[in-house]
Amino acid sequence: MNFAAKLTQTSLLGFMLFASNPIATFALGQSATPTESRTHSSVETLQASNSSTPEKLVRDYCARKRQKVENYFETSSYRIYLCYNGRNQKFYYGVKKSNGSTIALRAKTEEGTGYVATNGAYDYIVTGAELTVHKKGKLILKQRVIRSL
Repeated sequence: MNFAAKLTQTSLLGFMLFASNPIATFALGQSATPTESRTHSSVETLQASNSSTPEKLVRDYCARKRQKVENYFETSSYRIYLCYNGRNQKFYYGVKKSNGSTIALRAKTEEGTGYVATNGAYDYIVTGAELTVHKKGKLILKQRVIRSL
């Protein structure tokens, strides 16, 4: 099996494990859980060195999941990939820059709000201006978007 196939297999396994646990979280610097995927940081590093544009990096990220790009946002600590599948279902992939941990959630677009993904008591909201995370309605994280598509 070639290197790219192994990375894809590892990424899919990590995603399946993560997706099977709907209460897994990562975003707030909490300790790692068994469902977090740490495979994406090496993939992103590999692609960053082979990729000529940020747009291609984002397109490739969604393509690995057999999805297309909806949008992309980056803060000082996170990369947020918004992708959609053939049934027009949107997905929020949040990648923590410091350790590569990933969260994968269904997302929706709310007019006047931005993209919203919910994970139990946590709501992740990203707009062209900022990423906010709320727990039971209380703001617990706010970061300015420094790059987007």
